[in-house]
Amino acid sequence: MQKLKSFILFLLEIAILSAVLFFLRDKLLHSHGHEVKEYMTMLVDIAFLALFASFGGRLAKMLKIAPMAGKIIMGIVAGPALLGVIDPYAHGVELARLAGVLFILFEAGLHFDMELLKKNFVISTTIAFVGVVIPLVSFALLGHYVIGLEWIPSIFLGGIFTATSVGLSVEALKRAGKLETNIGNQIVGAAVIDDILGVIVLTILAKLSATEASTGGMNPFVLLAISVVGFALATYFLWQWGVAHKIASYLGRNYSDNSTGIFTRFFFGMLMIGGSLAAVIGLEPVLGAFGMGVVLSKVDNEIKHQTWEKIEGYMHIFVGAFLVSIGTMLPKAAVVDYKVWLWAILFTALAFAGKYLTKYLIKDKYEGTLVGMAMTIRGEVGLVFVAVALANKALDETMAAAALLAVILVTVLGAILFEKAVMKKQPDEVVV
Repeated sequence: MQKLKSFILFLLEIAILSAVLFFLRDKLLHSHGHEVKEYMTMLVDIAFLALFASFGGRLAKMLKIAPMAGKIIMGIVAGPALLGVIDPYAHGVELARLAGVLFILFEAGLHFDMELLKKNFVISTTIAFVGVVIPLVSFALLGHYVIGLEWIPSIFLGGIFTATSVGLSVEALKRAGKLETNIGNQIVGAAVIDDILGVIVLTILAKLSATEASTGGMNPFVLLAISVVGFALATYFLWQWGVAHKIASYLGRNYSDNSTGIFTRFFFGMLMIGGSLAAVIGLEPVLGAFGMGVVLSKVDNEIKHQTWEKIEGYMHIFVGAFLVSIGTMLPKAAVVDYKVWLWAILFTALAFAGKYLTKYLIKDKYEGTLVGMAMTIRGEVGLVFVAVALANKALDETMAAAALLAVILVTVLGAILFEKAVMKKQPDEVVV
C-alpha cells in the first residue's frame, strides 16, 4: 500500500513539474524581450532536464534498475513520445546534451591511465575493431538483402550501431569505483577507439551522401586520416611532455592565492578548447574533451582532485540532463506504429548481440562479461548517426524511427545489465 501511495505521489510530482514547465516555456517564447525569449528559455530547459533527471533517479530506485536507465526513461516520458513538455531539439536541450557528454568524457580522460593503455592497446583496439565490424556488416546486409535498401542507406543503418557510448560506460564504472582499474581502462580505451572508428565511418558516409562536398581541394578521406592521426599524436605528446602540469605550476606561482579558483577556470577553459579544436579539424568535440582530459591527467593529483570537486557539482546538472535528453529523442510515431516496434525489436536484438560477442576476446569470464556489456551501450554517437542519416535523407521515417527506438532500447538494456554486472565486487580487482 505504501509503495502504491509513493508511486501516485511520484506521478503527481511529474504532472506538476510538467505543467509548470509547459506554462513557463510558453510565456517565455511569447516574450518580446530577446534575452528573455532566447536565453531564459534555454536556462529553463536545462534546469527542468536536471529536475527530470532527479525523478529518473527516483524511478530507477522504485523499479530497481540502473539510475542511467531511469533517467533515459524519464526523458521518454517528458519528451514528444508521451507528455511532450520537452523539445529534444530546443537550443537549451541541445546545449545540455553536448555539455553533459563533454563533461563525462573530460572526466574519463582525467582518470585515464596512458601507461595502462599502452599495455592494453592491442586488446582494446581488437575489441573496438570487432565491435565495429560485426554490427556494421550485419546491419548493412540486413538493410540491403532483407529490407531492400540501397547500399549507402544500408551502411548508414549499420553505422548507427557501431559506436559505444563512452559517457554511459564511464558513469557506470565510476559509480562502481572501477573507473581506474585495469578492466575499467580496457573498457574506456576500447570505447574511445570504437568511437573514433565510428566517427570515421560516419564522416565517410556523410561525404559519400553529400552531392557537393568541398574540402578546399583536398581528398576528404585524406583530410580525415590526417585529423585522426594528428589528434592522437597531439594528445600523446602533450601528455608525455607534461605540458598541463607545467602550465598549472606557472598558474600556481603567479595567480593562485590559497584557492583553486584559477585551476577551476583553467580546467574548464581547456575542456572547451579541446572540444573546439577537435570540431575544427573535423572530429567529434567529445573526442577533443577526452583528449584534453588525458593531457590534464598529469597535473598534480592534489590540485586535480580539489579542482574536480568544484567542477563536479555543476557537472551533475549537465550529466543528468544529457541522460534525460537521450530519451526525449524518441518520436511519438515510434510509440504508435507497430512496424516501427517490430523493426526496432529486431534491431535491438542484433545490436546487442553484435557488441556482446566481444566478451569472447577476453580470457577472464567476469571481465569478458563486463567488456561485452559495456560495449552494448550505444547512446549519443548512435543518435548523431540517426540525425546525419535523416539530414542526408538516407533513411525513410519508418527506418529512422525504428533505428532511433532501437538505439534507446539497447542503451537502456545495456545500461541496466552493465551496471548490474559492474556492481558485483571481485576480491582480486587491481586498482591503479
